[in-house]
Amino acid sequence: MANEYGKDWRVCMGDGEDPEVFTALGGETGFSFRRASAEIDLSDKSSGSYGSTGYGQQKLTISVSGNLKLPDAAFSALFAASKASPPEINVQIKKGSVIKFHGLVGVGNFSSEHPQTGAVTFSCDMANIGAPIIDDLTATV
Repeated sequence: MANEYGKDWRVCMGDGEDPEVFTALGGETGFSFRRASAEIDLSDKSSGSYGSTGYGQQKLTISVSGNLKLPDAAFSALFAASKASPPEINVQIKKGSVIKFHGLVGVGNFSSEHPQTGAVTFSCDMANIGAPIIDDLTATV
């Protein structure tokens, strides 16, 4: 089995049209995909000295960062979504033509850095709004 490399995976922003077209974010240097669930105590009076734990609803967080390269339709859509009310956009994560994630996300924590002699960089966090349409990072077709 070959290793997976982040350079082969891309975060793509939807244009909001019908049919929706997804464009890869230019200048992307990396992203993280996190799944978190709050613990739920499932213990009852007869559980004894060992409790029982389950997990609740899932929160998916995608944090993306990159070097700003304008013009970039996907970055423009992401930036516009970060200022919208509500701040939402459809996102896909792809490896080649294989869609690994597709869903509506909220956009928050947008930031950019503008060093005098270095590249302008950006970052933001996105979190799922409800269940995604596709949620399969192991998809191969």
